[in-house]
Amino acid sequence: MATGAPDGPDPAAAVRGQRVLDLLDKAIDSQSMLVRKNIARARQRNPEATPAQVIRNLERMYVSALTGTGAAVGGTAAAPGVGTGVALALSASEALSSLELSALFALSLAEVHGPPSTRSSAAERS
Repeated sequence: MATGAPDGPDPAAAVRGQRVLDLLDKAIDSQSMLVRKNIARARQRNPEATPAQVIRNLERMYVSALTGTGAAVGGTAAAPGVGTGVALALSASEALSSLELSALFALSLAEVHGPPSTRSSAAERS
């Protein structure tokens, strides 16, 4: 019954998968200080805020930041005298900043909700 398919899991795929997970962990850890500052900013007016209130503040901050960057780039690109190349470069940078803002928002929500993996790794770093 030789079909040519391996009987067990591919060890090389497992190693590659572990490398990807390690890179993701490093990326998340590198953002942890920024995430904590973002949550502290959301708690600034009300230090005793519930998680739901903090999340609502994070949502407002996120939408405000996205709107501000979009309006700034759109206004600059529409201004007379700005070339097509500059407008395209601004649009590309705005897309990257939107991605960064979205990642910060998602990581901030995860930190507020405190999944077990986030809480344990944060406690180990302290």
